[in-house]
Amino acid sequence: MNKAPSMDRDSMVELKKRFKKMSVVPDENSFSNAILSLKEHQKPAIVIKNTSFLDVRFFYLSNLRLARLCIQAKLSTVIREFTIINEPACIDFFEHYFDDLDLALAQLKYATQLLMKIATYFIQLMEKDDCNTLDRCKYLKVNAIGCMYTVAMRCLPILAYVEKVRQHMLAQDDDPTHENAPPSHIVLAKEDCTIPHTSAFEVEKAAGLVDPDTLRWLEELEEKHGFRMHDDCAQEHPLAA
Repeated sequence: MNKAPSMDRDSMVELKKRFKKMSVVPDENSFSNAILSLKEHQKPAIVIKNTSFLDVRFFYLSNLRLARLCIQAKLSTVIREFTIINEPACIDFFEHYFDDLDLALAQLKYATQLLMKIATYFIQLMEKDDCNTLDRCKYLKVNAIGCMYTVAMRCLPILAYVEKVRQHMLAQDDDPTHENAPPSHIVLAKEDCTIPHTSAFEVEKAAGLVDPDTLRWLEELEEKHGFRMHDDCAQEHPLAA
């Protein structure tokens, strides 16, 4: 029987230092807060009057791009920080004890690619000539962010697994003469890996995967913080005769 790979004390100490410096692995609140923290969601609804529609559309295109960057950045940080597992001093150790980690990181990479594909698709729709009303811009923005948020939610079991790996590594004893408990309880269930490869993802059908509650939440945000036509406000708050 092959002996389990181990590390000398100095290597383990250095590895733990790097794990301690890692960012907090994002959870559900991290992604919802990323949406809520977008600059346009920090301001009251903007009443527009005599504004060029090109400016309106540019505003919504910028919102969509920024939402994609905020969500993608959280996943990309995890991927970047966990590239440590592929370094020569670590690769045998991680392959033996955490053989699902490569799969987890591959799933996160697929997710970042899907975010780009979704954003690109909805940006193209918003730039078409038939996207010529405020309502159409709002509709596309809500559905685009809803799709991207759904991808992020599908990453949660994978991120939870990655966080368990991180916590396990932080708990390891620096002294290689001490027997560290094997992480047999840290596994990634295959049914939790639901991020498809971009080639198998039909972006045109992505909106149908979004939870209705997510859409309602995003629509409420848009109502409170998005652009509003001057006439809409006049109807809600008519001037006294």
